[in-house]
Amino acid sequence: MIKLDSSNKDFYFCTTADWSTVILAESESEAANKSMKLAKENLEEDWMVSPCMRVKKIKENFEDSDFLIRIDQIFADIGMYSESRSMSEILGNLSK
Repeated sequence: MIKLDSSNKDFYFCTTADWSTVILAESESEAANKSMKLAKENLEEDWMVSPCMRVKKIKENFEDSDFLIRIDQIFADIGMYSESRSMSEILGNLSK
């Protein structure tokens, strides 16, 4: 990826299950959504997810800026509502 110095976007390292991506985005949520779409398109039947996605902003000083974003929220954000509901039920059952 290429980032212009004048860009208001940052690189984010996103990881879940057994895969990771580096994404150029304006926020952690946007990075998570782009990452999920990219993995789904490229991994096809090998695509797996875990309950959260770790999203870390990559800066020159590599500041500690991890965010955990629930997979059900990412699914909902990218229009995968059925998967979002299913994952939400699974996560709800784990907390009981």
